[in-house]
Amino acid sequence: MKYGIIDIGSNTIRLNLYLVSENKNIVSLLNKKTVAGLSTYINDGQMTKKGADKLVRILKGFLSICEHFDIDNVFMFATAALRNAKNQKQVLEYVENSIGRSIDLLSGEDEASMGYLGIREDFDIKTGYIVDIGGGSIEITIVEVGDITFSTSLTDGHLSLYKQYVERIFPTDKEAKNIAKHVRRLLKEYKVPRLSESYPIYGMGGTIRATGNIAMEIFDLPSNSQLQVSTIKKLENKLRKVDPKTMNMSLQVVPERIHTITPGVIVLQEIIKYLNASKVNISSNGAREGYLIR
Repeated sequence: MKYGIIDIGSNTIRLNLYLVSENKNIVSLLNKKTVAGLSTYINDGQMTKKGADKLVRILKGFLSICEHFDIDNVFMFATAALRNAKNQKQVLEYVENSIGRSIDLLSGEDEASMGYLGIREDFDIKTGYIVDIGGGSIEITIVEVGDITFSTSLTDGHLSLYKQYVERIFPTDKEAKNIAKHVRRLLKEYKVPRLSESYPIYGMGGTIRATGNIAMEIFDLPSNSQLQVSTIKKLENKLRKVDPKTMNMSLQVVPERIHTITPGVIVLQEIIKYLNASKVNISSNGAREGYLIR
């Protein structure tokens, strides 16, 4: 059976089409994304009409693709951009009435749980951390001996931090330090616990995958699926110094993230330091696959 999953994120909106066999094997048929930057349409805590209209246009386009491929089983879920908006109910009602479909508004905990289900398709996680750095939130889940023991959603992400602290395209040294300080404060404020030993981070989502892709090209790595802590630190230093080779490579690999990749890597580096993580394993799956599995 074929399914369509639409993930309404703070920075990107993604459509994935899947074929699920009778024995529950999942095959990805299509992956399409649009950089909407919905977080940038939040003013005084509320999503603007312009942002809601942009969302409607994108969703209608994605639904047209699903119709073209004769996919009736289409599910949509929204995360931080709508979750954190003070007028979420009004926006959700407007969008749903405009497209004639319902949208599942996930809580931060639900989003983290979906991510865990998805990432297990790539990794047999015994003990470690699951991290997803989104545009408007950061999901952190702790797994111990195969069970979730902690899960939280920090109410800022790479795009909202960019919007708060960066005046131009790339953060200055002072702006980068302010972003790092903000992340450290969030980790303490949300009382994110640390495991007794150094365990890996299992990363998912566009920011961490982009980090892996850039690092693979810059440092000539054999794969983008695992990064050492030292490699991420080197990449952060290059991005913060606006190293020409690194920025040119970022522009080639992830042009739509050229303004948010530095804040995203700063966030990742601060989380690594706080958790004393041993390395970062990067998954190709995430919340969309978890939502489908659920």
